[in-house]
Amino acid sequence: MRIDDMSLDQLLALNDLICRRIDELQARQEMEVLSRLTLGQAVSFESREGQVFGRVIKINRKTVLVQSEDQRQWKVAVALIQPLRDV
Repeated sequence: MRIDDMSLDQLLALNDLICRRIDELQARQEMEVLSRLTLGQAVSFESREGQVFGRVIKINRKTVLVQSEDQRQWKVAVALIQPLRDV
């Protein structure tokens, strides 16, 4: 069936299904990131001020507390955290 042929009710049902699937995939991705994080680990994330680099000082279910190189603390959504490899 083409999307142009779908009724409003069918489109709403499809939208609900897509939204639930997106939520599932995001939750899985967040759990993946959380499973790789450890206290003291180097991470980065994008802020309004640009790329921020720091270390994990607290891990919660949905957020991570990061202390940046300039000693500021940032409460960051797990989805935004990029773990870095220590060299």
